[in-house]
Amino acid sequence: MNEADIQVLASIRRAELMGEFPDRESLENAAHRYWKYLEDWSESWQRLIDDGLIQGDKNGYSLTELGRPSAERYYVERPDFNWYYYQHFYAAAQASMAHTQFCERVYGKDLVQDGQADMDSIDDLIRYLKISDGDKVLDLGCGSGGVAEYLSDKTGAHVTGLDYAANAIKTAINRTRGKQDRVTFVQGDLNALDFPDRSFDAILSIDSIYWVSDIDRALASISSLIKPGGRIGIFISNTPSIDNAEGAYEPHGTWIAKSIANLGLNYDVHDYTESFQHFWPKLTKVMLELRDDFVAEENEVIFDSFMLAADENYLPAIELGLLRRFLYIARV
Repeated sequence: MNEADIQVLASIRRAELMGEFPDRESLENAAHRYWKYLEDWSESWQRLIDDGLIQGDKNGYSLTELGRPSAERYYVERPDFNWYYYQHFYAAAQASMAHTQFCERVYGKDLVQDGQADMDSIDDLIRYLKISDGDKVLDLGCGSGGVAEYLSDKTGAHVTGLDYAANAIKTAINRTRGKQDRVTFVQGDLNALDFPDRSFDAILSIDSIYWVSDIDRALASISSLIKPGGRIGIFISNTPSIDNAEGAYEPHGTWIAKSIANLGLNYDVHDYTESFQHFWPKLTKVMLELRDDFVAEENEVIFDSFMLAADENYLPAIELGLLRRFLYIARV
């Protein structure tokens, strides 16, 4: 099975979940979410029918019993372009002088970031989680481990970083070989955490919780890994494309707040919305100034990815007054 076939199967599954009619035209119109990584699907339809994985015709497709397990797996793994992008981003960013300059100017320090938390936010998170020397900490969606390494360097805690991207974990391990007594990295799935119960004093998620398939189940799993008295820290941003439900722009009305409350956990919420209004305009300005440097390094895709997020999501949300930024600290 090639990547085109995988994208078709994932797209049919997505249409099922979204309640959309899975005719060929509709599926192809929604394929823009694969961005630069969209494959040619023209031969996949008949091949998947011949292999018994889908049935129907251009007027409507459905998954067969044989095809459904693969489609469900691929949709969770590769619902859009991000899976493809992050197979290459971390090693490229680690070696990129343009990205180093970008991080220093936007975040305040180069931790090979690609998210939305500057150094002040990260230091706040460490303080609110009350992380100290000898604590065991889990960083969910750690990327190439820059934040995990910084946290351990700053506090003396033993930090485990988890990410689904194999290249991210490889990059993190190679960079921190002299610190393996207190910084470790594992490849894993946010939807299927494989650690013993009550393993950690603190767990953090900086803009990674969006990728779970069932937030209530994921947070229940996360909370089971926390020692009594431990804390969970979750940074999220909200825009209309993330959560547009009634009350979603209020600190206690987001999907994360509701799920934490459903678990019966006590939590505090810290509102970063006002200061965050300047983050994406600043990021955009710096990226535009560094564009030629990214192009010269053949890393234009990094530039394009940040600008795509800015132009299609965050800057329009600012214009509408619908960009929010919250930090949730839940106590177990």
